[in-house]
Amino acid sequence: MDLLEAKRLLETGRTTPLALLEEALERAKAFQDRNALAYLDEEAARKEALALTEELRRGQVRGPLHGLPLTVKDLFPVKGMPTRAGTKAPLPPLPEEARAVRRLREAGALLFAKTNMHEIALGITGENPWTGPVRNAVDPSRQAGGSSGGSAVAVALGIGLASLGTDTGGSIRIPAGFNGVVGFKPSYGRVSLEGALPLSRSTDHAGPLTRSVRDAHFLTEILAGESIPLEGVQNPVFGVPLDFLEGRLGVEVRKAFTRLLEDLPALRAEVREVSLPLEGVYEVYTRLVRYEAARIHEKALKEHPEGFSPQVREALLAGLALTEKDYRDAVAEREALRLELVKALRGVDALLLPVHPLPAPPLGTEEVELESGRKGHREAFITLTLPFSLLGVPTLALPFAKVEGMPVGLQVVGAYGEDGKVLALGGWLEARLG
Repeated sequence: MDLLEAKRLLETGRTTPLALLEEALERAKAFQDRNALAYLDEEAARKEALALTEELRRGQVRGPLHGLPLTVKDLFPVKGMPTRAGTKAPLPPLPEEARAVRRLREAGALLFAKTNMHEIALGITGENPWTGPVRNAVDPSRQAGGSSGGSAVAVALGIGLASLGTDTGGSIRIPAGFNGVVGFKPSYGRVSLEGALPLSRSTDHAGPLTRSVRDAHFLTEILAGESIPLEGVQNPVFGVPLDFLEGRLGVEVRKAFTRLLEDLPALRAEVREVSLPLEGVYEVYTRLVRYEAARIHEKALKEHPEGFSPQVREALLAGLALTEKDYRDAVAEREALRLELVKALRGVDALLLPVHPLPAPPLGTEEVELESGRKGHREAFITLTLPFSLLGVPTLALPFAKVEGMPVGLQVVGAYGEDGKVLALGGWLEARLG
């Protein structure tokens, strides 16, 4: 059941906020082994669900999300819940509640739990030595992806109807792809991150993880506080950056993606090869994000370095060692990369490419085999997603195939500000690929 189906059931009196919460709590217990949740106070959640149920019975509706149980990634402060961001290090001062969370609450959402995440959002595996790994919804021996892994697993397993996540280099899209759900990274700045723990202020995005594209659209409008009209889609033109994908996919994902491209013309879509060289994008992104992250966590890094796990500490120290010139150079190089993306999008409605080169790998994987040979896990998985957060453009991830019995995600990438168009194209694809 997706969010909008549950909303209809509530509005027609066929369920209650309390019944929806009890179902979510039951699922949380049944799938405790997946380690999706960072915090859950059942008593407080039931009390709130009872109040929402009673209000609905009296015809009082707080807003469009009245009584719908949602989860929130544990780097957003939520009133009455602790914020740990998956680390033992002290966090910079945060307010009582983040603005995006407040928007959900004001719309009547039942915010009942916080989800586990990769430590301080600096990683894409979902494996965290402090909180334990988040385990894949389909196969618990595999990675859930990160950093919004707990959110994706919760949505996939019905622990709540949707979740609020963040994406700095792929942190919504990779977990969505690994767990077979929908994840949307809106245009940079569309959804406020005010009050949330930042990782890289110039690259962070907030967005929803959901069970359908229509839910992603519905939630994004609420989070953004504005209407996002869906542009009509009839015979879409998709650009495929084959040069960018060269050597960056695994053999089986390449086959699945090629099959999709072969099927699209029969569905009245045009597929056009486009060029997207993006030279040095991985290095530019790494420099920029680590520099910004190290300054956010500088005090804790100096005073309590033991609070960060070795891998995260090492990445932050590398960021601290970068100079202001290194950072300024990365910012300038980003502008050159932005122009390449603008060129690639000319004459097409959106770009299409896989979210990840391989299905979710086993927990503990450090290296993987791609068409071009062995690659380190981070570079192999994040290179397909990071350009679109680095450049701030709207990108949707939705399931499109199975490889080794595991879901594989597809990215739909649009021009800056064209969130409605990307969501409309995602809905068009979902209707035909489902």
